[in-house]
Amino acid sequence: MKNVIIAFSNPLFANWATTILQRGGYTVEYSCKTGGEVARVVDFCNSMVVVGGFQFTDMTAEGLMAILDGRLAMVTILLPHQRDLVERSDMLTIPYPVCASDFLQAVQLAEKTAARYALTGGSEFGGGTRPPDRPAEEKLLILKAKGILMEKYRMTESQAHRFLQKSSMDRGLKLVDAAQMVMDNSLTIF
Repeated sequence: MKNVIIAFSNPLFANWATTILQRGGYTVEYSCKTGGEVARVVDFCNSMVVVGGFQFTDMTAEGLMAILDGRLAMVTILLPHQRDLVERSDMLTIPYPVCASDFLQAVQLAEKTAARYALTGGSEFGGGTRPPDRPAEEKLLILKAKGILMEKYRMTESQAHRFLQKSSMDRGLKLVDAAQMVMDNSLTIF
C-alpha cells in the first residue's frame, strides 16, 4: 500500500478523498485540517504526497507548498471560485468536481514527481540539494520544544519555530540545541 496525507478543513472533502484513495489502493497516513498540521507531521511520515484543498484556516495551499519546500508533492483540489486565486505555476491542481479516475491519476503524477525530486536531490526542479534530514530524535526534541512554547507562552506553531530559529541564530547554536535549552528551561524567553 502507498501512503498519502490528506489535508482538508472540510470533513466532507476529507471523507470523499479518503474513500477514493482507499479504493485506489492508498493508505491515508495522516488526515489534517490545517496547513500547520501538515507542516508538523511531514517530518514523521512515510508519505510522498499530500492531497488537499486550497484554503485552510491558517494558510493557503501556496503557503503550505512554500513551507514544504519540496519535501512532499502536493495535489490541490480547487473549487470553481478558487481557480483565479492560484498564483504559482508549479502547483498541481485539479478542479472540483472531479471523477475518481482523474483524481487518482493526479495523485500518481504527484508520486512520480516526488520520486524524481528525491532521486535528483531537487536539482531537477531548481532547488539544488536539500540539506540532510534530521535524525528522528532531533525532530522529536524540536517538536516537543515547540509544544512547550505553544502551551506555556501561547505561541502559534510558526511563532514557536521562528522563536527557536532566532534564538539559535542569536546564540550561535544549532536549532536542536536551542530546543534542548527550552526543554531544560534554561533559555530566556522574554
